[in-house]
Amino acid sequence: MYKIFLDMSSRNVYDSCMIETRENRKDRSQGRGLPPYLALAESLRRRIAAEGVPPGGRLDSEVGIAEKSGLSRMTVRRAVQELVDAGLLERRAGRGVFVRGGEDSACRIVFLAGDLLWMPAVRVSHGVQEAAPEARFQVDVFDARGRMDAFLERLAELPASAYSGAVVMSQHGPDFNRALAALVAEDFPFVVVDQALNELPAPSVAADNRTGGRLAAGALLAAGHRRLAFFGDRADTSLARALGTAEACAAAGAPPPLDITAECARFADWAPVLAPPLRAAMASVRHPTAIVCSCDAVARIAYRVLAEEGIGVPQDVSLTGFDDDPIAEWMSPPLTTIRQDFAEMGRKAVAALASRLAAGPSAALDLQPRSVPVSLVERGSIAPPPHHHTSAAS
Repeated sequence: MYKIFLDMSSRNVYDSCMIETRENRKDRSQGRGLPPYLALAESLRRRIAAEGVPPGGRLDSEVGIAEKSGLSRMTVRRAVQELVDAGLLERRAGRGVFVRGGEDSACRIVFLAGDLLWMPAVRVSHGVQEAAPEARFQVDVFDARGRMDAFLERLAELPASAYSGAVVMSQHGPDFNRALAALVAEDFPFVVVDQALNELPAPSVAADNRTGGRLAAGALLAAGHRRLAFFGDRADTSLARALGTAEACAAAGAPPPLDITAECARFADWAPVLAPPLRAAMASVRHPTAIVCSCDAVARIAYRVLAEEGIGVPQDVSLTGFDDDPIAEWMSPPLTTIRQDFAEMGRKAVAALASRLAAGPSAALDLQPRSVPVSLVERGSIAPPPHHHTSAAS
């Protein structure tokens, strides 16, 4: 049989090991006796009862249990899973295996935002906090307040922190992607919001940006426009919107949209970068009569530039935005835009993180980016093209 050693004087919650004798290996090979993972599960049960480990008490990590028992990680994992399924234990990623229950039974996670003055980040935060209780998460919120260095520093600190996981608002850039790759290498559980991670092995949640681009361009094409432009930044989300815009133009037999985009630093004033190419495009002979803006903030820049150039919206140029920022309906004229459900992104991120934590570090991950539907919000920034452009199809 198995010999179970219990060191009752130790204050560590789990310091026992199990040795499988040659006779038992023979018995097991002949179908007699308990499989090793069930024997280990029984050992853990006895240990909890013998030492009176309270709810919320820590046993050890699965690696630590494997080292002390001399059994494989897979055997230990199966044993722990038996007790997880029975409601006795719970895993807390990066921290170990705990007796279920107690005040500390909820996992502590953190929501990382680049700037909570940005309304989409606020809405995602609300969705995260709304879904957290059902997932048994305690949520802390970190606001980098527009400082990329502070944001990246906090990302780098996550593996050594007390957090079991993180929901991370995307910052769209090579430095941000490198920081995510480091978290993947450390096997720290996280979910990215507002960016579809197609290259990194980690879960992500984003709006259906490509469909959004098609919807925005479709509204302009339906009004009779054929000379469209895509105006804005080159973040991953914006590139997907630009692709959708191009697809809508192709489907309608219209020329490809004019590309008026530039690289924009995440926490910076984009107007000095984006205003000059827009002015140049509108000064050309065959300037666009309709513009798909990469987001509502970019649309505000477009409104300002066009007004300075004496170009009216929508009588001279029609515009669409993306996000449905609260100020979109207060712009003059009110902005037609694509609505993203940021709160739903937060809720989906919590569900994805809960699945990641429940699966454990060695399980295969569901890496398919989760998509949130978008919708067109029609307001007053679209009108038919000016009369002298209506006959121009290219």
